[in-house]
Formats: sequence, structure tokens, C-alpha cells
Amino acid sequence: MLSSVYRTVVVYIVVIVAMRLMGKRQLGELQPAELVTTFLISNVASICIDEPDLPLAASVVPIFLIAALEILNSTAAWFFPRYAQLLFGKPVTVLRNGEIDQNALAHLRITPADLSEALRGKDIFTPEDVIWGVVEPNGSISAAVQQEGSAPPMLPLLIDRLAYKDNLQTFGLDENWLDTTLKEKGLRRRDVMIYLYNGQDSLLVTKKTAHKGRS
Repeated sequence: MLSSVYRTVVVYIVVIVAMRLMGKRQLGELQPAELVTTFLISNVASICIDEPDLPLAASVVPIFLIAALEILNSTAAWFFPRYAQLLFGKPVTVLRNGEIDQNALAHLRITPADLSEALRGKDIFTPEDVIWGVVEPNGSISAAVQQEGSAPPMLPLLIDRLAYKDNLQTFGLDENWLDTTLKEKGLRRRDVMIYLYNGQDSLLVTKKTAHKGRS
């Protein structure tokens, strides 16, 4: 009995330490790779508790190994945006100017009922009110609604070297325009953290210095 209590306490502490090492991302909505990591850690921990004859180190070591792999994976995603896009996916536009992109819904295997339910959860009862709606990599839906008397919502054109071609096309722009505009500001894609635009104004956040510019 005491051995079981001891093993449970140790595994509990180890799991908490491992989750803390992986960072705050684990506390929010999980990406697929992070969800797999969480499941693996929970399964290994449960085996250790349920199998008293199994050496404690046989579970503790795999837990820290899984945590280390997740840290390595997230670090690689930070330094290599295209790898992050491959690993986590990217937002997919399903609504633009009140019109539903049916091809995008079919690609994501999201039914109109799913979309309507997600919009109602945001107090949006008709797609016509949505200027821009996307399905995020974690499966949630974000929607921008035009408020009367306010400027149009800003859409991302560039985030961490990755251009949002759909949004560029929304404004009748392309990647050549994007690169030319950045060049005029003395910047390249790798210098930019976030570049937002709404057809009138823009918001640009550069890396390292975190200097913000609005035009």
C-alpha cells in the first residue's frame, strides 16, 4: 500500500515537472502534436501506477524523454516556420465578405451545421455578417464582423515569413506587392513578425526590436 502511494506521488510530481518544462502552450488549446504528447505522458504515468512490479525509473525516464522531444519539436517549429506549418497546419479561410467557401469546408470536412454552430457560439447568427472567418489549426473558428462606423478588421498578410495568399487576394494584391512594400521600408520577410492590413491602414511588427509601425 505504501509503495503504491509513493509511486503515485512520485509520478504525479514528475508529470507536473514535465508539463511545466514544456511551457504554457500545454495549458491552452492543444495542437495535434501536443495532444499526442499529453496522451503519451498520461498513458506512461498510468502504467507506472497500475504496475507496482515495474521499476519506477522505467516510467520516469520515458516521461522526461517525451517532454524533451516535445521541447525539441516546439523549438524547431520556432526557428523553422515552414516546419511549424507542416506540423501544426495553418488557418484556412472559410468565410470572406459574407460568402462561404464551400470548397474549403469540403477540404476540412466541416459541415454547414458545424460552421453555423461555431458561429452561434460567437453570437453570430448569419454568415453574411462575417467579413473574414477562418478555421484555426487547433480546429476552432475565428470570425471578424464589421462594426457599424468602425474601420474594417485587419487581416494578416505575413506572419513569421509565411504569406497569407488568400488574404492578399482579398485586397487584389500578390506576393510581389508584399515584397516590394517591405523593401520600401527597408525590410525583408524574415525581419517581420506580423504584418496586418485592412485595405486602408496597416500594422507592421518587426522582430527583435519589436518596433511597431502603422501607415
